Amino acid sequence: MGKNPSDIWDIVVEQWNEEVWEIPQVKAAHPEKTEHPAQYPIELVERCVLALTNEDDWILDPYCGVGSSLIAGLKHDRKVIGCDKEARYIEIAKSRMKAFYNGNLPMRPIERELYKPQGKVSKVPDEWKVRGFEHIYGDVSGIDIR
Repeated sequence: MGKNPSDIWDIVVEQWNEEVWEIPQVKAAHPEKTEHPAQYPIELVERCVLALTNEDDWILDPYCGVGSSLIAGLKHDRKVIGCDKEARYIEIAKSRMKAFYNGNLPMRPIERELYKPQGKVSKVPDEWKVRGFEHIYGDVSGIDIR
């Protein structure tokens, strides 16, 4: 499987149905956190960069914010260009790209497993477990929301 162009899509569909990307949000103690209110992790874009581009391709992010997509591209030898209407975010993006090139940008490694909290964690509310929510949430009994 995968040798012939005709069967590659079967593999992609099979993997898509089996795989879930578990990527934590950038908040609080996340190593990449900046002042941007809607920052996404480099790892999220990194996967798209690897899946959809080749080395030396160009990546354009017209709303680059603090540069997560640009860093993901640079990390994998892509050429990048970005812009944003907020000058302070552009300055943060420049600073982060310099830190990346200097080897001191805090990043969450792509292969690191998600942190599994121990002890008390949020649970599905009991009222969600009543009849009628199954069509939205499936069987919610015993599910932890993390």
